[in-house]
Amino acid sequence: MTESIEEKIRYAKVLFRCLREGPMTWMELEKRMIAKCGTHGKFVNLMRWLVKEEFIIKMGPQKSRAPYQLNPNKVAFTEEGEVIIKIS
Repeated sequence: MTESIEEKIRYAKVLFRCLREGPMTWMELEKRMIAKCGTHGKFVNLMRWLVKEEFIIKMGPQKSRAPYQLNPNKVAFTEEGEVIIKIS
């Protein structure tokens, strides 16, 4: 069963709030995601989608352990902490 776009965005907001604190590695993000609302499979699929759609950017070469960060051109936060997703 495939996830709806609404479900992906709901899970993505969890990761965006984590990354708002600063860049994090795959393992750090996975631990936080699983602790809050997900499974390993959902996390992997979500990360692939977020990187492909350039909401999240890897700070080093592919296959490295470099941390990920938010793409400020696609994700922002209001003063109240709400996530703003820019879809182009």
